[in-house]
Amino acid sequence: MADGPNCRSCRGRFAGQRNAIAKLIGGFVLGTTLGLVWTPCAGPVLGSILTLVATSKDTGWASLQLVVYATGAAIPMLAIAYGGQAVTTRVRSIARIAPRLQQGFGVVIIAFAALSYFQYDTLIVAWLTSFYPNGQIGL
Repeated sequence: MADGPNCRSCRGRFAGQRNAIAKLIGGFVLGTTLGLVWTPCAGPVLGSILTLVATSKDTGWASLQLVVYATGAAIPMLAIAYGGQAVTTRVRSIARIAPRLQQGFGVVIIAFAALSYFQYDTLIVAWLTSFYPNGQIGL
């Protein structure tokens, strides 16, 4: 009697709930990690844009800059979300090249660290400031 059809359906339902909870926890951890990495970098820029919006005489233009910034920040996040879904469906085929991927991304991280150490990132930022509107340097 303890192993009747009702108990089997309960086990299946609880297993499905555990799977859903695990997915929610995974999403929360990914979001938290993204927030920890993204916030220190994007915070000052977002603060500058919000200051621009609050102090600008042309609120339409300033608001447009805020929308463009938000769109630019959202596109990589959407790419990560949808790309992650696509990757998880093909995990088996990627698993065989995972060591090479790790090595490749390790090289990329080391290269970016070296560029930052030798302050090439400052040169890149200086070059990018040439594209800023004239009155907005220094925000």
